[in-house]
Amino acid sequence: MEIFKGTNYVKIFGVKIDKVTMEDANKRLVSYMQGEDLKMVFTPNPEFIMKAQEDADFKAILCQGDLVVPDGIGIIKASKIHHLDLPERVPGIELMEKALEYCNRSKKSLFLFGGKPGVPEAAAKKILEKYPNLVIKGTQDGYFEEKDELRILDKINEAKPDILFVGLGAPKQEKWIYKHRKIINSKVAMGVGGAIDVWAGTSKRAPKIFIKLGMEWLYRLLKQPTRIGRMMILPQFMIKVIFSKTIDG
Repeated sequence: MEIFKGTNYVKIFGVKIDKVTMEDANKRLVSYMQGEDLKMVFTPNPEFIMKAQEDADFKAILCQGDLVVPDGIGIIKASKIHHLDLPERVPGIELMEKALEYCNRSKKSLFLFGGKPGVPEAAAKKILEKYPNLVIKGTQDGYFEEKDELRILDKINEAKPDILFVGLGAPKQEKWIYKHRKIINSKVAMGVGGAIDVWAGTSKRAPKIFIKLGMEWLYRLLKQPTRIGRMMILPQFMIKVIFSKTIDG
């Protein structure tokens, strides 16, 4: 098992994961929004890590994130099994909300990029209802062709948001952020997966009891049995973790 211990991070199967609590991650995110250069924020779970085993580019991109938080409970379980130092799960959707709270307090701006047509606009409306002091500079759905990328970049760059939330799903969102990292006119670009859909109300997060027990995956499976193939990645990840013998320190 390729797990490396580091001062500020570990690597699980070659993917860097920062050793941060939610509070730590939020402080770093706030500091990034007060800076100048673009910072990339990624939120890997076991599905990301397993995909990265078959996609070297995706693995390399995750390792170059400025903040890479342990989103999935499976990552925390792997950390406990192998006596690593990941302190707690840091769900991307909750870190996004922390960012929204900061934007609301500080009147910072954001841009929502992802979801089906109409979804980011619906999410923007819900976000403003809860956080009326932040500024939404623009929205863009995630259904586009490669020829549209420069137009979308121009739209984002003209808006100059403090933070850009990209919900294109993994690995597309991370690859998109990395590809354009040198020209995105924002202070933070964060991959948020389906969080935009949750804010829009087109998708629901699991009830708190499922979240507390680390079983959001089970709730999603119960709601959408057709996800069974995708959900099998978590047990595959845990089997790989349990039967891996080598830990390089």
